[in-house]
Amino acid sequence: RGEREPQTPGSVMGNACPLCRQPVTAPSLDDLIAACRLNGFEAKVLSAIWAGRGLSVQTSVIFDAMYQDDIDGGPSQTRMYVAFYAALRSLNSKLNGAGIAINPVGYRDG
Repeated sequence: RGEREPQTPGSVMGNACPLCRQPVTAPSLDDLIAACRLNGFEAKVLSAIWAGRGLSVQTSVIFDAMYQDDIDGGPSQTRMYVAFYAALRSLNSKLNGAGIAINPVGYRDG
């Protein structure tokens, strides 16, 4: 009760799917970023989404992650969306063989 299985290098054990509650084994975020050779925006988008633990993440949270180092807070919202969708397309392409995909859920849902 309350005990987790021991972790193996490069994997996260004991996580549960937020929808079906079945156990899920996934690589660590850092290992996934390295293995898929993600660039800056791709890694930032994945990190923001990964923090949501399988639930919807608001686009504003992803924008904050993408432009956290920008003293001006980033470009216009229109340009943020363009950069976000470009990073998302590239990210999904790179994650294709890793068994992980990011699915947009729609306007205002995250």
